[in-house]
Amino acid sequence: MSHGSRKGSSFEREICKKLSMWWTYGDRDDVFWRSSQSGGRATIRGRQGKRTAGSYGDIAALDPIGEPFLKIFTPELKRGKSHGDPGDLLDCTGNCKIHPFVQTLEQSAAASKLAGSRSWLIIAKRDRHHVAVFFPSFLLNDQVLVHARADLLTPSVFRYRIDNFDFVGVRLEKFLSAVDPSSLAENI
Repeated sequence: MSHGSRKGSSFEREICKKLSMWWTYGDRDDVFWRSSQSGGRATIRGRQGKRTAGSYGDIAALDPIGEPFLKIFTPELKRGKSHGDPGDLLDCTGNCKIHPFVQTLEQSAAASKLAGSRSWLIIAKRDRHHVAVFFPSFLLNDQVLVHARADLLTPSVFRYRIDNFDFVGVRLEKFLSAVDPSSLAENI
């Protein structure tokens, strides 16, 4: 196993525990875990016209109490720089349509569509940076996040539009503190 894949696996475990603790208000760290082959199994089966419940994206619910989260979001976890960075879109030279972050957006949107969730959610961490969350801007006006809108729209928010993607980025900690899990569960 390469150093990069070890870092990615460690990051995925860390995020699953963090989301579990957030979702259960600090009671449990085992609600979410890495999906089978980080969503690869569902992707392969999808190409054959087969559905794979609970295996889209990079996170699965090990406990049914986490399923409402996955009905709203299909999370994709990205570690390192191979997924690109939305900030790089501002000064992209050449063809920005094949920019790695645009490919990440497309992958996330496709996984969300296959999963039948309301939206995609990208959780990304570059080396020596904070963990960031990216999601479609329409969710700020949707019942899902409307209660957290004021807290999410702070000076530290990143909003960008490219091609068919209008999205928002915010630090993970800000997202977790602004969004109440019970309000998400009520709005599926």
